[in-house]
Amino acid sequence: SRALIGLQKTITMNLMNLFCIVPMVVGSFLSTHGADAFAFPTSTIAKTCTFSTMLHAAPAKNVHILHTEEDVTSAVHQIVESAAQEAISSRGHFALAIPGGSVLKVLSSLNPSSDWVSKTTLAFVNHKCVPVDDVKSAIEAQARTKFLDRWGLTDIISLGGTSDGAKEAAEYEEKMRATPETKLPR
Repeated sequence: SRALIGLQKTITMNLMNLFCIVPMVVGSFLSTHGADAFAFPTSTIAKTCTFSTMLHAAPAKNVHILHTEEDVTSAVHQIVESAAQEAISSRGHFALAIPGGSVLKVLSSLNPSSDWVSKTTLAFVNHKCVPVDDVKSAIEAQARTKFLDRWGLTDIISLGGTSDGAKEAAEYEEKMRATPETKLPR
């Protein structure tokens, strides 16, 4: 049906976001793909609101088609758990960057199987210019409610929560750059 196709497209797009973002910030994937797998913006977002980001299409052998929401959820759980364990065993720390939307729903049912959460830094890949405690609009508030508080994850690169987009972008970029590379690989 059209609803199912729409759901599959949404899941696929969110998975594409996750597959593009998680490997970029997890040291174990960066060591495999090299630092050029993701190029940071060449100029401050707040000044130009444009990126010179280079994303490369995944080889077809790395694209996985999953048929149900449960299959996607299970796959994402396995990917996050595996990436966390690999990063911690190789670097001592795991970095995870998340968007909002259905990724929050998928992560809300994850019950970490080990203590990787205590060795994790979390960043957000998008944000609306709303107060960070606004559960209806702010990704951070939604993530805290759905899973972060339950997980006990406290090493979070938080946003300011103002309505000034340029200021938020500049301050968030500064916070990310100030985070040691041992916690947030470049």
